[in-house]
Amino acid sequence: MRNNRRLCTLGPISLAALGACILISPLANGQGANDSCGSAQPISGFGVTAYSTVGATTDGPAAPACLFFSVSQVYNDIWYCWTATETGVAFVDLCGSTFDTKLAVYADCSPCAGPSAVIACNDDSCGYGSKLSFAAEAGRSYTIRVGAYAATGTGTGNISVGNGSMADITNPANGHRYLAYQGTTWTASEAIAVSLGSHLVTIDNQAENDWIRATFGNLLGVDRRIWIGFNDMALEGAFAWADGRSVTFTNWNPGEPNNGGAGEDFAEFLGSNGRWNDLADSGAGFNHLFIIELGPTAPPCPADFDGDGTVAGSDLAVILSNWGGTGQADLDGDGIVGGTDMTTMLSAWGACN
Repeated sequence: MRNNRRLCTLGPISLAALGACILISPLANGQGANDSCGSAQPISGFGVTAYSTVGATTDGPAAPACLFFSVSQVYNDIWYCWTATETGVAFVDLCGSTFDTKLAVYADCSPCAGPSAVIACNDDSCGYGSKLSFAAEAGRSYTIRVGAYAATGTGTGNISVGNGSMADITNPANGHRYLAYQGTTWTASEAIAVSLGSHLVTIDNQAENDWIRATFGNLLGVDRRIWIGFNDMALEGAFAWADGRSVTFTNWNPGEPNNGGAGEDFAEFLGSNGRWNDLADSGAGFNHLFIIELGPTAPPCPADFDGDGTVAGSDLAVILSNWGGTGQADLDGDGIVGGTDMTTMLSAWGACN
């Protein structure tokens, strides 16, 4: 049974993994002032705060966004009002806590905000520890609710708030930016992408797949599992891209997708081999990155391949040397360098505006 699970036994949180994080407060007592949702403890920026929910009561409402394993309440909760010091994707991490945690973030620090204000919630992301990401705006405050999955659950741990950004890299072949962040569930990752005006990455061909593997598959020396935009939420077996683009390429692992155990509606990219696997929204307990694809941002003179401010013979040479292929010289984005790209380049001949 879910409520008879063993306690999380992960090791203590690694400060090295949090970059410039610092200890920002001493151990909080669950019976203290921040046991009340109307008296959240103020914290700000990125850092680590030791906490305890021992003796805490449950005073926050249940929320549909926190429905995990048929339980939507966060029990024995304590509260923090966190103020963002920069705009971007932030993560909140309870990994290594001594009990089965549950974690929620609210859109502001209104006292005892209702269920509709929950913008992110998580139960299990690191064993029985909780971790989530959300889009934060500098100067804005958010309520962080720390509690337990079970009505009898209490314990201690560290609440870590950090910058979820892992990389921001432009693919020279298509001019698109790829932003990598620490993620939790597929749906939460896609929600962040949408809030930033985009979607999880769409992979159009083998070249793009290979570039993603080479760039992100072993990011910072860690073999990565990466959420991509492919899913069959709407109709089982009919995978589609989250941004609505046509399916022109797939790269499934042998035997996949298999909907193993049912409910595997979301595709992950395996950094070890660049192939794809279908997985449940929870991520099956594995740590995931997610990639948001943006762009392209058109340069003022896209036919100026050598960047010297003039479209001339050297740029013509790039067209000719890539004729029939793809890459930077594919100005119209049709997947092949040809006559239309030559026409575009010749129409821009001369000094760039």
